Amino acid sequence: MMTRNDIFVRRAYKKALFPVMFSVLGGTINTLIDSAFVSQSEGADALAAVNLCMPIYLALCVAGALFANGAATIAANEIGLNNIDGAKNAYFSALKLYIVTGIVLTVLGCLIMHPVSDLLSQGTHLSGLVYDYGLITCIGAIPTIIIYQPISFLQLDGKSESISRMMTVMLIVDILLDYLFLFVFGFGVKGAAAASIIATSVACVMGFISLQRGYLFRFERRRFKISRTKEIIKLGSMLAAGNLLDAVKMIMLNAVILSTIGAHGVAIWAVLNSLSEISITVTTGVPQTAAPMIGVYFPSRENAAIRSLMKLQLRWGLSILVPFFVVVTVGHGAVEALFAVNYNMLFSLICLSISTIIDLVLSMWVRFFSSTRKVLLSNMINVIRKFLGPVIFVYVFSGLNDNIWIFLPVGSLFTMITGVMILLMIRVSRKNKNKPVLSGLLLLDDSYERENKILDFSIKADAAEVCDGAERIREFCVLNEMDKKLSMRLSLSIEELLMVLINRFPETESIDLRAFVTLGETGLQIRMIGEMFDPFTEAEKDENADELMGIIMMKKMAAATNYYYALGMNTLHIFFER
Repeated sequence: MMTRNDIFVRRAYKKALFPVMFSVLGGTINTLIDSAFVSQSEGADALAAVNLCMPIYLALCVAGALFANGAATIAANEIGLNNIDGAKNAYFSALKLYIVTGIVLTVLGCLIMHPVSDLLSQGTHLSGLVYDYGLITCIGAIPTIIIYQPISFLQLDGKSESISRMMTVMLIVDILLDYLFLFVFGFGVKGAAAASIIATSVACVMGFISLQRGYLFRFERRRFKISRTKEIIKLGSMLAAGNLLDAVKMIMLNAVILSTIGAHGVAIWAVLNSLSEISITVTTGVPQTAAPMIGVYFPSRENAAIRSLMKLQLRWGLSILVPFFVVVTVGHGAVEALFAVNYNMLFSLICLSISTIIDLVLSMWVRFFSSTRKVLLSNMINVIRKFLGPVIFVYVFSGLNDNIWIFLPVGSLFTMITGVMILLMIRVSRKNKNKPVLSGLLLLDDSYERENKILDFSIKADAAEVCDGAERIREFCVLNEMDKKLSMRLSLSIEELLMVLINRFPETESIDLRAFVTLGETGLQIRMIGEMFDPFTEAEKDENADELMGIIMMKKMAAATNYYYALGMNTLHIFFER
């Protein structure tokens, strides 16, 4: 029996995974590069100052994550609802919000940097270094926050490879300028910050050029206005709140570690943060790759594809994180030498490793609920994950001195247990109110499948499976009381349409098919990976082409047809009147 396989989503996910992970690395690598160059060039005090400035960078990222995540979630959902115009409006609304907010943050940051640097350094001798690094960071607020826009929307536009290119250039420029500004010109921490800003600006320009050459999000002056701001902020609140909580958390954790262990504790904490920034490439990049796809699949309740994506995330995340932390832990001496830290870091690295692996699952969870518009639930888990867990347990274990690092895995485990309890409470509450049961820990609605209102399966790209798939769709239509003659004609038309697609894309491994008879809609959906190809438009151009006769017949039977290209996928919808 034909079922929904994961060939299609696996290929689409893998195609986008490494470019998106690289984009996350690009968003955090600047700090790591600055830390490594500064520690070798300027010493331990400068390294500590860069780490103490992390809350400033995270505060800027609040706006970046807020608008990009909110607008991209809206755009993905609109694409899933076949509303490309709505997706474009979300993109241009976010772009203008970025420009206005970036100007405000630049001015405000420059005005208040003196008291902020005193606060972050707790009035110590590090205050001047913190001021220098933080001031340059604020001057570059606009590129720092707006880079989230092309990263988020290039994936939706099916141009994931462009993300890799812009991040590669940013990485190379940052390394070259760090070396030049620190070792050649001796600009100190100011030079390190400036190198990051210039590299980010170059990457931003490349990203927007790629979008301009793309499919969906080219510049249109008529759309350059702010709309749906409230919805963008609401849906973007998960990532934005996470970055804000990270900033506040860093201030509190820095204070506890500095007061209980001293300067050497802050140095170790700086190294852990730098390694954590690398692991964020996985814990953030893996769920971020799946988020747009889940956003597209969720409105039409394509639950089989969503569950496949969750399994893919876990599989890829663990396969990268586990070897990385094994190498880091076993080779802790090399890590200590790289960052010029003269302390044994084995225990702290073990704690970080366990915490990060648990955090991968939590990050998948939080991003999933954000993509499926369960914003309150996503934010609840994220507050515990980002703030309450680590802050509570750093105080609990503050008396352990050099063993204080155990707060990392315990805080993550606490978040996991609490999250499971919250979800179980939601399911029990819905059951008591006689609402539809939501399945598993993802709270997906499977009612359409249980009522046989959706037929969701995949076929291999060969003639035999095409015939079998078309016959299954005919049987489904008859089962749901569609006219038998119409069902037969529809089956034949679907068969011819699928053969046109296979002939056009002979390398295609799998095609996803979906028939639905739901409240208010009856129709078919076809998805496949490949270059942009709209068979409906092709049929209109040449109505006499023999190979397109089935498509022409289908258009005459259908109440409406729709095509769009997003996430590197061709998606066709055919709607019928009941």
